[in-house]
Amino acid sequence: MFVSSSTPPPSRLREQRGQVIVLVAVAMLSILGMAGLVIDVGVWYHQQRAEQATADAAALAGAQALPDDPSTAVELAVQYANENGAGLTASDVTISTDRVPDDTIAVHVDKPAPTFFTKLFGLDSIPINARAAARSDTVGSADYVAPIAVSSQNPMLQCTPPPCPDPAEIDLLDLKQKGSSDAAGNFSLLDLRIGANGAVGDSMLADWMQNGYDQDMPLGIYTGVPGAKFNGSLFDAALQARVGSEVLFPVYNPPIKQSGSNAQFNIIGWVGFKISSWSGQGNSGKVFGTFTRYIAQGIQASTPGSQPDFGARAIQLVQ
Repeated sequence: MFVSSSTPPPSRLREQRGQVIVLVAVAMLSILGMAGLVIDVGVWYHQQRAEQATADAAALAGAQALPDDPSTAVELAVQYANENGAGLTASDVTISTDRVPDDTIAVHVDKPAPTFFTKLFGLDSIPINARAAARSDTVGSADYVAPIAVSSQNPMLQCTPPPCPDPAEIDLLDLKQKGSSDAAGNFSLLDLRIGANGAVGDSMLADWMQNGYDQDMPLGIYTGVPGAKFNGSLFDAALQARVGSEVLFPVYNPPIKQSGSNAQFNIIGWVGFKISSWSGQGNSGKVFGTFTRYIAQGIQASTPGSQPDFGARAIQLVQ
């Protein structure tokens, strides 16, 4: 029989087929190995993201008690983290000083992540950890502020730290008491738009009272709103709707400046206030309740110690 010299003999063909099978098997194992490793890495990445979210939230929760009560801050952080399955202990939480003593809390979450493919190599789990730190500081620009200004000379703002926890009243007659006849009719109602002229409609002022001003309010000079609006039906209804709840009021530093019939208030900070009742008639008005420590939405002060602290603080992650 004639056999072409270019055709391998049967034994050679069987050998080549065997080599191909080995190569395919090796390739399949490599592909399966890569797929298994991708699955493991995906699980580890997902768990790391979850741990980081838990650490962030626990730090923010704990920072709400700072700088006044570090032990409560640790308890809050541990409680929040463990409600989300972190298995945290007090030793995983540290309190430190950044701008003022005990203003920063750090949370370290460490949990093992399971393995799947890599278990074949004797690796049952790998450590996954996350760390977050949050700081409590005075507010440089606040959101959702209500339009009633409080004098920094209010007796309940003179405690250390402020404010005093005793029943208080906000007397909206500060201008009249100080003999500011040039700004007659203005008593501690504010146009919360910095640089504006005090021309606020009744519905807008009432909305600010009930829901807070929905934009950032920085420190600075603000114009008063005619005091007669305090006794308007819309404002009265909004004020009544907030009885029993906390609001955030701006704090001004006397003396009040005047420009024609408009009062100019120098806003130097903010304070929380839980309203219990109010009264108003003619050119007089009072709001009753208690001043509170308040966690405000907003931006922290840019410079440590640059403004008075009236108990309203902003919380932010710093790591």
